[in-house]
Amino acid sequence: MSRPRRTAGFTLIEMLIVVVVGGLMSMIAIRSFSQVHGALGARTAQTTFMTIHAQTRALAVERGEAIVLRVDPASGVVSVTTEGGTVIQSRNFAQDYEVAVTTPGGVVELCMTPRGYADTRCGNVTTRTEIVFTRGARTRRVALLPLGQLQEA
Repeated sequence: MSRPRRTAGFTLIEMLIVVVVGGLMSMIAIRSFSQVHGALGARTAQTTFMTIHAQTRALAVERGEAIVLRVDPASGVVSVTTEGGTVIQSRNFAQDYEVAVTTPGGVVELCMTPRGYADTRCGNVTTRTEIVFTRGARTRRVALLPLGQLQEA
């Protein structure tokens, strides 16, 4: 009697093990990616805000007029306007970076003078004011100081 010859291929159990292990590895990779994606969104929002702040100061000096940086946490919009209200630049952080913008007391306005420092008479930043960008479990912060400086908090 001859033995039955085994054909090349995989058994059903071997295939099932491969599929289960592949599924577990995919879940781990997706979870890690979402955490990195959240951190990247918060960091990008912080960096963009810091850039907009620098542009506000530069515009005030360049144009020789007061320029207002306005942060509205309810809508997630950060805008740069003239003192008269003409919008120069506007960015929706809630939509563009999927972050929640939080401030200590609602809308924050920083008014930059043509000399490049803040004027507390036309803005409401009179003490250190922290702005928080949150996406998922990741948070990044910046602090506006009364004379218009910006600190990474």
